[in-house]
Formats: sequence, C-alpha cells, structure tokens
Amino acid sequence: MSCPGFGELNIPSSRAFWDDCEEDELENLKPVEKLQLKFDDDCDGEAATVESEMLVVIEGINVTHFASSLLAKDAKRVCAIPANNSTLHWSHSSKQLLAIINEDLTSSGEVAELLLPYVKLAKKVITLTLKPKVEFKSEDIQLYRDHIAVVRGIGANQKEITELEAPNFIAGVAAGVASWRDQMELPVTSFVIYTDKLPLDSTAAQPVIKVLQGAGVACSSSYIPPRKESSYLYM
Repeated sequence: MSCPGFGELNIPSSRAFWDDCEEDELENLKPVEKLQLKFDDDCDGEAATVESEMLVVIEGINVTHFASSLLAKDAKRVCAIPANNSTLHWSHSSKQLLAIINEDLTSSGEVAELLLPYVKLAKKVITLTLKPKVEFKSEDIQLYRDHIAVVRGIGANQKEITELEAPNFIAGVAAGVASWRDQMELPVTSFVIYTDKLPLDSTAAQPVIKVLQGAGVACSSSYIPPRKESSYLYM
C-alpha cells in the first residue's frame, strides 16, 4: 500500500498467526488484567480526585529519585501508578499534584487514561520529558555537541526556550496528557529536555530545575543524587 510522503507500507496478514495456534490454546488465553491506580491505605481523603492548581507530569528513565527529591519533599504519596515504580503525589500547601512516570511506553495509553480525572480538574498542566541527548535530531546537531542539555517546548512562554521541531516528538504518558488537554482547549505546556546524563547528576539537573522554576513549579534549587553503593575501587 502506498502512502504519499511515507513511502511504501507492507502490512502483513494476521492469518499466519492464527494458523499457527491450536484451538485449545485460544481457549486457555487469560483475559488481560485491567490496570488500576493502587491507592495507599492512609490516603482515603486524597484518593478522591482533587482539583489542583497545577499538575506536573515528569517522565523519563530513572526519574524517581530526582523528581521525588525536588518536587515531592512536602507532598504526600497518594498512589502507585502501574508503570514501572511510578507514583502520584499531592501537596496540600501548594495544591500541586505530581505524577512521576518511569518511562514504559507499552502501557502509556492506559496510564494516561487513569490520570484523566486529575488532568481534567487541574487548572494548569505541565509535562516534562527527559530523553537521552543522542535522541535529539537537528540539521545543526554539531552546535549542541558541548551542551549539557537541549531544551525544547510546546506552548512554552519562556523566550529562551525554542519550540519542539520535527522530527523530534514527545511520547508516552506526557504526550497522552498534553494531547487530551489540547483537544479540550485547556491550558497545557510541555517540555522535552535532551540530556547527556541519565540518571541526572547535580550538574545535569540544573537545566531541568531552571525550566521547572521558570514554569512556576515549586521545587528545590539543587539536586543531590543518591550515593553509589560501590566506588568500583579495588584494594
């Protein structure tokens, strides 16, 4: 099948799959368990969907320690999110919700749908996606060779932040949340930060902190990464 601008798409038939399956195998297939938020036992009040001043969705590989250290110090964990040790936190003082998403694209659509009750009620939504710097695409890629991070945004009102340009894109839960807010004509701002250090160290964290603070997110001004158990030195 030819598609203008996309070359040729070869779509295989699904018949081969079914031909290789015995009837009794199909009968023994178990239904897929529906994903759910797992609320903490002591969060009965917070379990109800809250109207937040701001919902922050931070997504990436190994973001748990960074996000919880900077943004969840005065917040209470509400529930576990079914995406590779991901969590939702609520700060009563700042009325800020924080969704920490360890990247898992296989379940991102379902997770985004689980968060929709909070996404709908939030007055402001900010998504931030952390990606390895090698994934950033540009005709002038050599200009960014020595940069600690490359910051791009969608709907960002910060002069120093360039709009995200093709072929770069956001994916995962952040993309699902941002797309839904945009379709509902509700305010949303998305950031993508391509960094050469994941998990973040104290230096690589600085551009991320600057973006968050510039967007009005309540967070700490510095980050201390967890201590490594081994120095890899041998006596």
